[in-house]
Amino acid sequence: MKRRARTLEDKQKKSEKILQAAKELFFDKGYYETTIEMITEKANVSIGTFYVYYKNKIEIYKALQNEGVDILLDMIQQVVSRPGITAHEKVIELARTYMRYYKEYREYFDIMAILSATPRELKETDSPLSKIIDGKAYDVLRKIQGVLQEGIESGVFVELDTWKVTNVLWGIMDGLILLEERNNIKNVIGLDLEDLAAQALEISFSGILKRN
Repeated sequence: MKRRARTLEDKQKKSEKILQAAKELFFDKGYYETTIEMITEKANVSIGTFYVYYKNKIEIYKALQNEGVDILLDMIQQVVSRPGITAHEKVIELARTYMRYYKEYREYFDIMAILSATPRELKETDSPLSKIIDGKAYDVLRKIQGVLQEGIESGVFVELDTWKVTNVLWGIMDGLILLEERNNIKNVIGLDLEDLAAQALEISFSGILKRN
């Protein structure tokens, strides 16, 4: 049993070593400029060893997307489960958290954004890992929806279609980040991302906050 446990541990370490090498290369060079040969050289393993753990470059790239979604999901959960704040305050904090994720985990964000807007090979959705990632992304949205429902039940928000509003709010935040990615917010619009996000939320809240 000890030998088997040690073998499994060695395999885990090797898999993590390959993933870490891929992470550094993808973060630095991007998907298209990174090759499997570069990953194996950096990880100091053979190409054959790479294929023991990953089917192709797309799979290891998606493994990093999975890591990124896990980080975001954890950050979202911390806000959702925070005691002592209203649903209104949670929605504001969720938006701030997404902006913070974008700034603090920019490389992971870019990996997720690239996967959503690239050629067919990166849009594959049928593999087990892709389905896991999609499920986690869905969980993020459902947690936000839960906060909206909490707001309705506590009398903070008016009756509304929580799923539609969730996706509208998420779309607004994504759109603002896309403007930031293109350097339009500072260079063209001349505003700060956080200020613009706060204004977007204020406009959104005008339609969902219950007025006494």
